[in-house]
Amino acid sequence: MLQRLKKNVPFIVSLVFAVAAAVLIYTSVQASRPTVPVLVATRNLSVGEKIALSDVAVKRLPVEAVPQTALRDPRQAAGQTVTGAPILTGDVVRAEHLSAESSLAATLATYAPPGWVAVELPPETGKNMEGVRRGDTVDVYAETAGGPNGQGTVVGVVAKGAVVLATPWTTVGTSGQQGQSASSKSFVVAVRPEEAPTMASLLVRGKKAAVTLVRRQ
Repeated sequence: MLQRLKKNVPFIVSLVFAVAAAVLIYTSVQASRPTVPVLVATRNLSVGEKIALSDVAVKRLPVEAVPQTALRDPRQAAGQTVTGAPILTGDVVRAEHLSAESSLAATLATYAPPGWVAVELPPETGKNMEGVRRGDTVDVYAETAGGPNGQGTVVGVVAKGAVVLATPWTTVGTSGQQGQSASSKSFVVAVRPEEAPTMASLLVRGKKAAVTLVRRQ
C-alpha cells in the first residue's frame, strides 16, 4: 500500500499544482473583468414606499450584468417612490422601478388598469377583513335608492371588481416600513371613473359600505 502511494506521489503533486493553477487563473480573470458601480437595495422595498438614502447602496458589478437603466448614484433614488413591483434586497435599482409620484399615485399606477381612480371608503369598512391586501379584488356594497315601488333603499353593488390600494393594516407609514399606520382608518380602492361619484357620495353623506373579496379566476 505504501509502495503504491509512493508511486502515485508525482501524480498527486501534479494534480495539486494543476488545481492551484486553475484557481489562480480563474481568480485573475475575475479580477481583470471590468466592473461598474450600480445601485442595489439594502432591504425589501414595497410598491408605494419612498426611498431613503439608507435603503440603497453602491456595489460594483461586471459590466455585462448591469442593465442599461440601472441607477449609479444614491441621490438618483432618494425621495423617489417604488412603482411597478417590489424591489428585493440586493436587486439592482432601475429607473423603471421608481416614480416621482406620491405613494398612492404610484400604487394606483401599479395595481389598477389605466384610467381608474382612487377613492376612499367610509371609516370602519371591512374592519374584520384583515386578510385583504393591496392588489386584491373586491366588490363594494352600499345602500342605493330604489326599493319596492321606488321607495326606501336596497343594498347593492356600487363598485364591481374594485382593486384594493390601501387598508388600515397595510398602509405604508411615514417611516417607510410597511405596517400599521395610525393615521389611516379606511380602505382605499381603485374603481372605474363612472363609479367614482357614487363611491365618493358614501363618504360625503356619512353612509356605510361593505366589501367582499373576489376570488381571482
